[in-house]
Amino acid sequence: MLIGLRILMLTVIAGMFVFFIILLRKQKIELRYCLVWLLSLVGIAVFCIFPHILDRLSALLGIDTPVNTFFLICIAFLACICISLTVVVSRLSDRLRKLTQNIAISEFESKSNSTKSD
Repeated sequence: MLIGLRILMLTVIAGMFVFFIILLRKQKIELRYCLVWLLSLVGIAVFCIFPHILDRLSALLGIDTPVNTFFLICIAFLACICISLTVVVSRLSDRLRKLTQNIAISEFESKSNSTKSD
């Protein structure tokens, strides 16, 4: 890999790292989600600094080019992110439904209690 490309990639990675830290400090993102992205940036930086690791991993997996191995890793990572976010959304949807039902029951009970006292 060309040194200029490596420097560009590391600059972009550093910029994204700073961006996620700013999001975390402004409390726009939760720590657990931020850590996943920060760790992935560190992983990409390791592949950028030591490209022979990707070459060896490609040979181990039987993939012809390291770029394809990198894309495979990225696709697997994004699939894991999608699955975890789907679980979070499903859990929040269930909690919202239960909360809405509890509020409706509370309002119904408070209205029925106020009509009985009149």
